[in-house]
Amino acid sequence: MKTVALAASERSRPGLRARLFHRGAYQWYAGTIFGLAYQAFSIYYVWALPGSVGFKISATLLLCIFYLGYIVLPPLIWPESVRVRVLALTLYWIATIVLVPFIGAYVIWIWPLIVAMIAFTWLPFLPSILLTLAIVAVQVFVAWRADFVNGVIYAPVVTVTVFVSLMAISRQIVANQQLKDAQATIGALAAADERARLARDLHDVLGHSLTVVAVKSELAGRLVELDPEQAVVEIRDIERLARTALADLRAAVTTYREMNLDSELSAARTALDAAGIRAHLPLDGSIVDSTLRPLFSWVLREGVTNVIRHSGATECWVELEPRAMRVRDDGPGPGIAASFGKTAGNGLAGLRERAREAGAELNATTVVDGGFMLSIEKSRA
Repeated sequence: MKTVALAASERSRPGLRARLFHRGAYQWYAGTIFGLAYQAFSIYYVWALPGSVGFKISATLLLCIFYLGYIVLPPLIWPESVRVRVLALTLYWIATIVLVPFIGAYVIWIWPLIVAMIAFTWLPFLPSILLTLAIVAVQVFVAWRADFVNGVIYAPVVTVTVFVSLMAISRQIVANQQLKDAQATIGALAAADERARLARDLHDVLGHSLTVVAVKSELAGRLVELDPEQAVVEIRDIERLARTALADLRAAVTTYREMNLDSELSAARTALDAAGIRAHLPLDGSIVDSTLRPLFSWVLREGVTNVIRHSGATECWVELEPRAMRVRDDGPGPGIAASFGKTAGNGLAGLRERAREAGAELNATTVVDGGFMLSIEKSRA
């Protein structure tokens, strides 16, 4: 199993070409121009020294090899672990010793390039600071041993300055990327929440309307032979309800729909009458706090739909208070109260989400005298 896991891990890691030729690598290559610009002084120093042309060419070629390493090393080690990245940078630093026979103490002017690589290989702060302090300490030691010739004492100052400035830039890049990732996550969560809201709204809109359409269709079917004129009235109501449901659906999709408690009371009365259930409803919802009316409209719609679909009731009561509402029937009940909060249907689950978002409490219970009650209440606290 370990062999299989290792093989899978190796396959998932980017290859050499993928590491060297991607957007991040190109950005790094562009940034190295600034790091290499001052290295022109190193080339000038080599050619200003006494010695043969062959010696100077060898030193120049060796410097160019190190500059090439500076360009390609970070993209190569970005996918690696922190330990591998630290080891690679340390070995690069140690390898610069081969330059000492050519440029002597001036080799410490190459080391700010290593600090730039430290900043942009995204090492944690502690390894970054420890490796940089080690470089600076050796720079100070080399400058002291060289009796601070040719101003090499300034190399540690330059190194520290490079480290502070580039670490600040790299950390800003990391922070910006984290912000982008967070925004992407928030966007995904918002999209998921919107999908859940839309699914909930579609259920609430179509569930109620289609229930009424189904009840009225059954009634119209029975009346076709018994009372054709009344059947025509019911069919027209079905057409009106279907158009209303379509309008609600369009409004829900465009997110501009706002529930109206008075309209829902009127629709509930019509639906209950069509189902042969005696309705005891308030004339309007003016008693309810204005901020709670949309929420109570959803609860009323779902409650009446459940009464028609599942209760087997002959009567239904709707009671309104400023911050509470109860929908009660006298039927044997569908056992929804027992399953509420566990395996309740989409409608009650959606209502519970709405209530929780509004800081209200939704309850589904059986009534002692028989029947089922759906209630919602929001405390003043």
